[in-house]
Amino acid sequence: MRRYQLTISGKTYTIDITELSSDRFIVQLNGREFEVQLNDSGEIGEIAPRPTSAPAPPVPVAAAPTTSPPPTALPPSPAIGDNLIRAPMPGTILQIVAQPGTKVKRGQPIIVLEAMKMNNSIGAPRDGVVAAILVKTGQSVGYGEPLAQLAEG
Repeated sequence: MRRYQLTISGKTYTIDITELSSDRFIVQLNGREFEVQLNDSGEIGEIAPRPTSAPAPPVPVAAAPTTSPPPTALPPSPAIGDNLIRAPMPGTILQIVAQPGTKVKRGQPIIVLEAMKMNNSIGAPRDGVVAAILVKTGQSVGYGEPLAQLAEG
């Protein structure tokens, strides 16, 4: 999730954005959630309100984000025991290096992810066995999206 502060007519708003995929996001503003779909040119193509339990004030339109701290390069921490390897950034899966059942050492490449025209080797965070590969070659992934799962080994 990324957080932005916007100031419109002297009033400051906090907007939380969660990336679902490279072109789909959940945007939360004043307790209301919206699912935003980008079109092929990267502009907003569709906005759909997501149900909430309480009504919220109207959402201002055409606001530009103010500067905020840059996002960290670390993916969200997995829940204890899920052993997931997550995408450290949005990108496209170029290659699956290790198949399920492969024993891997810490740092050994499992997946190659292309992001910003660079190939990024995603390695094992610890020794183990690849339990599952959760993506396919050519698939677009978002920040923090699960790529693979490790088992003890």
